[in-house]
Amino acid sequence: MSKRSKIKDEEKINVRERLVDNVLDLSLMNITTVPVNEIKPLKRATILDLSNNNITAINSDFTSLVQLTKLDLSKNKIKIISDDFGNLTNLRHLDLYNNQIERLPLSFGRLKKLKYLDLKNNPLNPAFSKIIGTCTDQKDCIEAARKAVSFMADIERQLLEDRIKQKELALAQEQEQQQSDAKKSTNQEKTSVLKKRKPKQKATKLDNAELTETAVEKIETQPTNEEPHQSLETVPSKDSKQNSSSKTVILLLGAVFVIVVIVFFFMPDVFLDVFNKTNDEILEEYIK
Repeated sequence: MSKRSKIKDEEKINVRERLVDNVLDLSLMNITTVPVNEIKPLKRATILDLSNNNITAINSDFTSLVQLTKLDLSKNKIKIISDDFGNLTNLRHLDLYNNQIERLPLSFGRLKKLKYLDLKNNPLNPAFSKIIGTCTDQKDCIEAARKAVSFMADIERQLLEDRIKQKELALAQEQEQQQSDAKKSTNQEKTSVLKKRKPKQKATKLDNAELTETAVEKIETQPTNEEPHQSLETVPSKDSKQNSSSKTVILLLGAVFVIVVIVFFFMPDVFLDVFNKTNDEILEEYIK
């Protein structure tokens, strides 16, 4: 049968006429795509039978059928199940027997009300198949539902925790990068400031050197403290010269006086002769 004929057959289906009480039976209708828009208004349809069709995917729009409590998708060609499948929180019974499902969506762990699950004849991961077990009877299918929901909930929780850790790690790395960038920028600013200040420091150093050189020259040109003392000692002042001359005159006069006194006492005759001679000479000169 061609695709056009399939589409025509699907268009001819009157979904409302297939509803009996709360059961909507669309099995054996050669359906390839679920007519969600026609089913959605039928709020009374809580049991949906889509078995024995050619459905290949359960798309995200299917998850709007939140009124469903029992869903039969067995004997189709389903490969893909939407990640939003866990929104069907009222689902209690799910039959996925004989499809091409390799994995279940992470949101499957949100089906807390699920009590029955049949996943036989699907190319599932062997480890997952071993965990949920085989659904050979009612009891096994109930246990498979419990294990599958619990396992997928754990997987989703672990993945969420890993994502949170990754985000925290990325945030921490970003903060560290920002801090390192800030340190680098501050260091660069410091180095630039130091580079700007270095020429000024050189100039001040040169100024200080010039000042020291001029001070040394002044000190070299000026006489030291010892030289003035020596000059004062060697070169006497006018007062000291006068004092020394007066002292010598007094000493000479005193010596003459002492000599005269000695001569007078010890040789008075000589003294008188000298004195008389002088007087006679004076008189003679006066008479002349």
